[in-house]
Amino acid sequence: MINNYIKMLNNDSFQNIRSKLVCTFFGVYTFLMFSTLLYAYWLPQYGIFFGVIQKVASLVLILGCIESLVLRKPNSSYLIYVLLIILGVIVKHSSTIAFPLWFFVVLFMISGIDFRKIVKIFFYITGILTFITVFLGFLGLIPTFSAPRGTSPDGSVLLRQALGFNWVTLSSQLFFYLVLCYIFLKKGKITLKPLIIIFIISVFLYEETNTRNAFILEILLVLIFGLMNTNLKEVVLRIVESKFIGALSIIIFPVATFISMLSAFLGNNSSFMTKLDVLMSGRINLSHIGLERYGLSMFGTKITYNTFNTRYGLKGIYFYLDNSYIQYWLNFGTIFILVLITLITITLIWEYKQKRWYISLIFIFIALHSLGDPQLIYLQYSPFVLIVDQMIDKFRINKLFLK
Repeated sequence: MINNYIKMLNNDSFQNIRSKLVCTFFGVYTFLMFSTLLYAYWLPQYGIFFGVIQKVASLVLILGCIESLVLRKPNSSYLIYVLLIILGVIVKHSSTIAFPLWFFVVLFMISGIDFRKIVKIFFYITGILTFITVFLGFLGLIPTFSAPRGTSPDGSVLLRQALGFNWVTLSSQLFFYLVLCYIFLKKGKITLKPLIIIFIISVFLYEETNTRNAFILEILLVLIFGLMNTNLKEVVLRIVESKFIGALSIIIFPVATFISMLSAFLGNNSSFMTKLDVLMSGRINLSHIGLERYGLSMFGTKITYNTFNTRYGLKGIYFYLDNSYIQYWLNFGTIFILVLITLITITLIWEYKQKRWYISLIFIFIALHSLGDPQLIYLQYSPFVLIVDQMIDKFRINKLFLK
């Protein structure tokens, strides 16, 4: 019986069935988690519809993980997955946040699945849902809200629109990662027509939400790929395919993490840091406050944020850690951030060797975006961190003993 089971696991058609099932579970999870980004999700009157979504999403992941485990031939990479899940359990206990655990469970579930399929599923499901939400939110056909962003020269209050989401920046953050997904799926071959569409949507979302980080990076991407549609194509290709870009993609996450940590230690202790903090909209000072208030830990700690609430505004002094590296460092612990950055860096070394320049470029932009926003590992926004699964799957114990 065992031999027949092993033969079945080695069968290509059987593995195709497993792949389709895993992709289905991931698609359902993506759909459910997108729902948590809606403004209506947080309104008590819609609790009957949204109240059980996170529990259902967790159940989907557990079932998907079991299915993936049963239908795949085990190998020594499972050791890494088990260790990561144990780390997730410890982090959840320390920080009271379960997402790192579910992130590792998703990695285990999609093990052995073509990463391109994962990105494609995310792109179509999230893209369609984002378009519908923004359209209905803009027309006021679903619950939405606005938040003040300043005053105009005539004294009127300027507003940032949530467009149906539970915060004003979310539509822009989602669109940024959808643009990266499109670049990934097209393997960096983008024509002028989609670039014009990306530019128009970027400007629209910036006007509505005033989300600078995503907007600036999107315009840079439009510029880079726009130049590839001109006589400068060969010049631009030589740059993006160069060893410099490859090396930059490899070191950028460790460097960004180090710079974030150093800035958090220093705070606004000089005129230079104060000016830099102004450019970062106060994120450096908030990181410094977070470090002083919560300190460092191996496996994270519970952090209490104080942000704008749609029902009663902001009470007290605003506090939130927007920087991905600092948020994960303080909230999920030193071990988690070291493991995460190590996995990403090793994966990008491998991608550089495969000469997939567009992946190197994508992750350079993700690293820069993560300096100002916390979406790096949150799968509601982006599937890209799941690319580390490719390297985990290559782990074999016997290779450690080869000379």
